[in-house]
Amino acid sequence: MDLVLLRLSALGDILRVLPAWARLREGFPDARLRAVVEDRHAFLLEPFPWLEPVVVRRRKLSSPLTAMGELRRVAREVAGAEASLDFHGILKSALIPRLAGIAERWGDGVTKEGAGLLQTQPLPFRRQSRYDQALGLAEAFGTRHGVPGLGRFSPVLKDVALPTAPEAWVADGRPRAVLVPGASRRGAIKRWPLRHWRTLARMTQDRWQLRWSLGPEEAELREWLPAETGIPALPACGLWELASLLRQADRVVVPDTGLLHLSVLLGVPVVTLFGSSDPVIAGLPDGTGTVLRTGIACAPCRERRCLRRDCLEQLGPDQVRAALEG
Repeated sequence: MDLVLLRLSALGDILRVLPAWARLREGFPDARLRAVVEDRHAFLLEPFPWLEPVVVRRRKLSSPLTAMGELRRVAREVAGAEASLDFHGILKSALIPRLAGIAERWGDGVTKEGAGLLQTQPLPFRRQSRYDQALGLAEAFGTRHGVPGLGRFSPVLKDVALPTAPEAWVADGRPRAVLVPGASRRGAIKRWPLRHWRTLARMTQDRWQLRWSLGPEEAELREWLPAETGIPALPACGLWELASLLRQADRVVVPDTGLLHLSVLLGVPVVTLFGSSDPVIAGLPDGTGTVLRTGIACAPCRERRCLRRDCLEQLGPDQVRAALEG
């Protein structure tokens, strides 16, 4: 069997479909699995040699003068496949298998821009987490082809080989926790107030061996936050080296950002802090961690800007400490 799997972007969204792709590999071990992703995210497929990357050049997609030509180029690469499974549900992802002439075109039930009209097997919409949405598509496709039971979550990065990372932990008998105060620029509304992070660090650093995770967008924090709090930062490194360090932790405290989903796939229990994020759509697989939120009337708003941000302001360090200790 020759299958085309589509999820063009973004980092956290691609991570959330990897458990479903792994189930498809499990159910169809002899199948050819081609994964269509944007060039900036192709590295996310590196731990999975059974996935063949088909790279979409994002720069070409950004211009109406070149977008259709790029989609046709990708379609030629996947022509001849027996079926496609669209885990993105936008016009660009739906056009590729249609232009390729793939007869059996599945969709996961969440569509925009009329993408569902280009699918021959669109699933009905269900209000559920992105993990369950993707696994539901794998389950439906497998059942149709005589392989049921592909809808169960597993942490697909828990046991895969990862690059050796710099030493960051010491053996002092304390449980290890990583604190992630950052989020992407587009996700700035998801950041828990920095004063809450500093309070949480003071409250827990005797009981826990703590480390800050500070990415490129937290370069300024890296200059002073570890020194002020007495808590080292994990070394600056690539994503897979960081994954190796996270996998050595006992907990990760993190907002709704890509490192949340990386931690979930590594099998590390998380405490995640939700404000504007929908706890259903952006939620976690059962048993992988704790979602904390205040439940104020305006949340979840799923907006990208807010002047008040009461949803995270009112989520206190005491609540987070209790979840960390629980």
